[in-house]
Amino acid sequence: MAEVDGRKPDPAGVGSAVMFCGPCGDVKASSFCKDCHEYLCSSCTRCHERLDITKHHQLLKGTQFPSTYPTRQKMASDSDSFEKCSDHPLEDVKIFCKTHGALCCVACTAAMHEHCKKDYIPDIAQNYNTGAEYSKLQTDIQDLDQLRVRCQADIDRCMKEVDKLNWDEVDKLKKYKKDIIEYLNKRETELIAEMQKLHDHDFSLLKDIQARLKTWQSDLSDAKANLQSHQQSTYKLFITAKRTMALVNQLQESLNDMQQQTKYQRYKLVKDTSMEKILIDKTGMATLKAADVDIKIGKWTMFYMGQPSEMKLHTACYIL
Repeated sequence: MAEVDGRKPDPAGVGSAVMFCGPCGDVKASSFCKDCHEYLCSSCTRCHERLDITKHHQLLKGTQFPSTYPTRQKMASDSDSFEKCSDHPLEDVKIFCKTHGALCCVACTAAMHEHCKKDYIPDIAQNYNTGAEYSKLQTDIQDLDQLRVRCQADIDRCMKEVDKLNWDEVDKLKKYKKDIIEYLNKRETELIAEMQKLHDHDFSLLKDIQARLKTWQSDLSDAKANLQSHQQSTYKLFITAKRTMALVNQLQESLNDMQQQTKYQRYKLVKDTSMEKILIDKTGMATLKAADVDIKIGKWTMFYMGQPSEMKLHTACYIL
């Protein structure tokens, strides 16, 4: 029921003012509701007489129809105007459906809430701010604000624990990496030492053979020089040659012996299969796993919204 003054000038420009329907706005009124302080057209009058919430209102018709009358908007105890209905922009929100807990206009009431239990808002709102429902709403708001503080405290605590968890686990990872590097460095040192030992052993043997070969070469050179120096005397050459033949046999045996000893221990590095798997494994070194913790579920709040007859529980949970 739109709150308008109810009067518009006579279109013809003569006679008294024409009264128009408050809800419709541009339809000539045929009655006036003393309870709603509203002018109504014939259609709105029939609707008014049919609705449970308004059928007992006093309607002025015919000779009782007032040519002027103050509307409820002007008679209201406060200066606030009515809110417009979101579904019917020309209608004011004046009815509260107790069955559905809905705020309605006359059009909403006629369409969807005709047989529901209803209250007329301007009547029940007079002392609402001193009633029990409004008092409980204020208490609920205060309780919610306190619960918000608890919620924030829980969030802050969890954020600190999340940070500490991250720092602790990162420190563990770095220490684990350090242990792995120390182990690898130790194994590297051991393997290098083992290879160096093999190298030194074989290199020492080869140097000894090399020294013997130099002596052998010197003996062979001396033998060649002796033979060359006795070329003029067949006697001395014969004797020297016989002696040289024995030396050549010795040199041959020594050379064969050196040749057999000229060798070394061959080796190759064989990679550890376990380490190889770690190197090609994307989860090598470590993985993250959800810790087994005892999770306790608590409640931040439990309260009702709407009418007590249609209580709806709203629960928010947190992890202790």
